Amino acid sequence: MQSVRHWPGWFAVFKTAVYLALTANIGFFFQEEWQAAGHLLRSEVSFALVLAAFPATIDTAAWVMLLLMFELETHQLDDASLTPAVNRLLILVRALCYGFIVFAFIGYVMKGFSLLNVMPLSVGALCDLAASGYQQMPDPDEFLPLAVGGCGSGALAAAGAVMVNHDDLWVVTLADWTEIKRLASVDVSNSATWILIVIILEFEVRIGLWRDIPPRVSALIKPTKIALYSLLILFAAFWGFAGSILDFWDAFLWIVAFVFIERNVFVWEQELERAAPSEVTQ
Repeated sequence: MQSVRHWPGWFAVFKTAVYLALTANIGFFFQEEWQAAGHLLRSEVSFALVLAAFPATIDTAAWVMLLLMFELETHQLDDASLTPAVNRLLILVRALCYGFIVFAFIGYVMKGFSLLNVMPLSVGALCDLAASGYQQMPDPDEFLPLAVGGCGSGALAAAGAVMVNHDDLWVVTLADWTEIKRLASVDVSNSATWILIVIILEFEVRIGLWRDIPPRVSALIKPTKIALYSLLILFAAFWGFAGSILDFWDAFLWIVAFVFIERNVFVWEQELERAAPSEVTQ
């Protein structure tokens, strides 16, 4: 089959830069979550706690690997290179990526549930909590020590309503708690939306290999993907307005990256359609 999967030179450089920026975000998310992990993993380390402490790092790493798998299969590798052995290897790697993506989604959900496991706290109890290792959570990935001296008259006490989580040993103002819950719900929704998108893409790639996509299914796929990508744009806008610069930047890069993958799949399907008549006549 004659390949037509060529990008203009400058655009290929742009695409590579986007992929590299996404890879760099793994380190940025790890650095951000590592600061909070020092408090969350203070006494023990378990699989569940690691999921709750590093969901963005795990999620981003798995998605970068999955992105590369889609790029290889739909653009970089010629059809002649996709031997049964290569296909099995690609499926194995993708299956591992999907597993970690689901684990990361569970981590986001666990993180969200931990925010609901709170109760009101009287200002007078702050001193006792400070001496017991509790910390203030002003941000989803930030914990600040509670100063034992003057703990009942500081800014946290002056904030009024304060909530406490006795399992993870943190306190939060009611205003911060409301905003953090909102951010956590967007994290869960964003992760679920991406999972739905990749299920559709995987379906397209597998069905594309069989070269038999029913017209009614094709007509349903396009509006569904438009709706899902629209949700992702809304999530990115929310992070931007909320001041979560890294989340906004990462969301923007992922949308751009999957524009490339969608283009790859579209061109790849055209190649398969062009090849099908010649294969039938051989």
